[in-house]
Amino acid sequence: MHNHTIDRVLGYVAKGLGVRIVGAPGSGKSTLVRSLVARLEEDGVEVFAMFGTPALAAVPFAGVSSLGLDFNSRTIGILGVSDYLSAQFARTGARVMVIDDVGNLDRESLAVVNILRSRANVPLVITVNDNPLHPTAPAGLLACLPEASVALPALGFGQINKLIAKILGAPAEVDVAAHVLTKSGGNLRLAVRLVESSVLSGGLLLKNGRWSMPGAGLMNEHLYGALEALLQGLRTHQLRALHKMSLLGPTPVSQLVATVGEDALDDLEVGGLISVVSSPDGTPVATVFPPLLDDYLAARAVGSRRVLQSTLTGRVGSHALAEAPTNRLPAAVAAIREEMNGNHAATNRYFQQRSEAMERDHFSAWEHQRNLANAVPLLACYWGAPVDPERVQEVFSRTDMESGTAGELFFFTMTQAWWMYTARGDLKGGVALLRTTASREPRLRPEAEAFISFLEASCAADGKVTIPDPEPGPPGGAFAIIKGILELYSLKPGAALTSIAAGDMPDELQRFETFIRGLALFASGRVEESLILALASRQKAMQEIDQFTLVSQSYLAALSLQNYGLFDEAEYLMGRSFSFGTPSPLLNSLHGAMLRLSSLRAGDGGGTAGTPAKAPDVGPLPGVGTGLLDLAASRPVSAKSFDQLASRVVSKALARGFVFEAVHTGIFALGLLAGPRVRDLLKGILRERGLAVHDQLLAAADAAIEGDVARLRHVLDTYVPDADTYHICMLLRGAGQRWQLSGEPDMARELARAAKDFSARFRPTGTLFDFCSEAPGSSLTVREIEVAMVAGQQSNQDIAEHLGISIRTVESHISNALRKTDSTTRKQLADLVQGIPEESRVGAVGGFPDQETNRLNAVLEG
Repeated sequence: MHNHTIDRVLGYVAKGLGVRIVGAPGSGKSTLVRSLVARLEEDGVEVFAMFGTPALAAVPFAGVSSLGLDFNSRTIGILGVSDYLSAQFARTGARVMVIDDVGNLDRESLAVVNILRSRANVPLVITVNDNPLHPTAPAGLLACLPEASVALPALGFGQINKLIAKILGAPAEVDVAAHVLTKSGGNLRLAVRLVESSVLSGGLLLKNGRWSMPGAGLMNEHLYGALEALLQGLRTHQLRALHKMSLLGPTPVSQLVATVGEDALDDLEVGGLISVVSSPDGTPVATVFPPLLDDYLAARAVGSRRVLQSTLTGRVGSHALAEAPTNRLPAAVAAIREEMNGNHAATNRYFQQRSEAMERDHFSAWEHQRNLANAVPLLACYWGAPVDPERVQEVFSRTDMESGTAGELFFFTMTQAWWMYTARGDLKGGVALLRTTASREPRLRPEAEAFISFLEASCAADGKVTIPDPEPGPPGGAFAIIKGILELYSLKPGAALTSIAAGDMPDELQRFETFIRGLALFASGRVEESLILALASRQKAMQEIDQFTLVSQSYLAALSLQNYGLFDEAEYLMGRSFSFGTPSPLLNSLHGAMLRLSSLRAGDGGGTAGTPAKAPDVGPLPGVGTGLLDLAASRPVSAKSFDQLASRVVSKALARGFVFEAVHTGIFALGLLAGPRVRDLLKGILRERGLAVHDQLLAAADAAIEGDVARLRHVLDTYVPDADTYHICMLLRGAGQRWQLSGEPDMARELARAAKDFSARFRPTGTLFDFCSEAPGSSLTVREIEVAMVAGQQSNQDIAEHLGISIRTVESHISNALRKTDSTTRKQLADLVQGIPEESRVGAVGGFPDQETNRLNAVLEG
């Protein structure tokens, strides 16, 4: 996990600089140092490594003694040890001094190091804690020479996923990684201990090749030692303050100052044992950190609740993050990257606590009076937050259905029907419920019929998307929402925007309206607007504890970012969403779509990110089906085969009426390995829909696929920047790879030059997707390679006589090779095969005489 950091440190050391590695306790500094020492020694560098230990901090010369050198009896005192080590450093060869945890180095060893640095400019690598205000921190005494600083940030969701797979040998479900991340606070040491101890205690079980969490948490007795180590060195009043804070939960700092004292809070914050965030009104709110320690202290303090009852006051709402950018793509990307550098475990924990509290409050209100007015806000919460199946079934079965408005009744019925389909797979039951509601309440018939169309369109059954007709008069909010999403399935963004603008949106439907608006902007080519809207809505969802909006807008933002090639930023936003745990089953499709989109670059079918195993190959929105991920993970042996595969995926989406998904997949496929079938499908779809937003991309695709360099240069020279700049860069590279696979290296080089010039002019924001195809001709057998290598020079009869096979067999081999490589002539085939790596031609060595010199062909002799 630290390979990149080690490379940075080695780069600084190579320049003769000292390096300060800064990280919180447990961030992996010692592990990094051990790996660094091993790398240096592999490179022939002599390393003098000291490892500071708290128990030896008061033992004179403990650090120097850990070097393992043979000090004689005359080496007495600081100067004597310094003289001896100076002699060691004076020898020829490269040397580096490394001190791990310099804060625990004894004073005598620290003095020796200072003297040595004043005598010889030896690079010094030290690790220090990220609490520079600590009064005993000695790192400042060593900063007398030029040094670089390297910070070890907290772990993110993706790193936790990889860590679990590395420790346990198999990937984990999303909830497991989210729990480990949140509870450990991104601390490497705690994360490792939590994973290892959970297996010992039975908190993690291997099920269907993935580690799952059968219980509600992973706290166990094997963790106590690691947690108690965090409390070492605290004074009595500081421990008492932590105990009180664990009982209070998130509390305003002003209230804590009065309760536990300002000095105690300052000391705990410097030690990294509390975290401070901001409430929506800007009030600083503090809580115990990392959350594992909070749970441990809360459990230990159960017996003290009566004594501390008077302190349990002042719970607060949600906390606010920095406002989302409201203009320009660069500002939005900069804000995301700034957020990526933070530690969000405390925020995640706070969000989960507030979400659980909101659900309890709504459920208590519903229990007090089981009417629709109380059921609707509870079900609105269940559209995003994790759901207790028994509790939601109780709400569905025991709510008084005669007690509310028509809008409340339909929202209740719509939620129940969607729950029956997503959580239980009962499509027929959901449709029957809606039809029953329509027959009992004729005023709800348009909405019920519309939602039936939505259910049938969203499921994996065959059939096209059908868009219902509205009743006379202004449509209801629910009907407008359903019609809007179905219009998007069919790639009619203008109609979708018109639909949601016409309906009267009650509060419980506002989140759906915002999602449809953002998708419509994306589909119509206004990608930057879509991204800005998604980021702003996501930040608002964090403040309002709205997990549906958080997930849906993270999905929309990820789509927009990937459209610019900003995969790191997109994966971060999706990882943040995953870190809150698996949402309600009502969000299964979007959650699964993000899991697949986050695995796009890995090309592993989603295995590392926990993609659901059961999913159709096409879906109503990008990522809901597996087709896009399958294309990215494929390694085609020819451009023709990839074009056929991609066109099948696009055609299947079209047959289902998922036009939005078809166009998104088609544009992505053009950038991977441009082909005429996909291009023609895209042209037909966009022409039929009257959408001109991708005209410049398609014009470039025409010229690149047909090999018309002059026309391509004209298209690129007259290009007006739009949302397809990144896709054109991908297209040019994909078309170049197509010509390379087809045995036309000259045309491939022309396209590479055009791509380089285009990128230099427009400087796309992101990085090109790393798509790998098989090497040209890799699907050929050894005999086919033997025949193909000389097919451009020798006749079939000459080849047959030399190899001792029939002319018909030679013809068969040449025909197969032409088909497998998409070559059109024997010379093109021979040129392509000449480029196959030598190891792939083992056995394909012949002795055909050169026709001009009558000597053995030198290429074949190799």
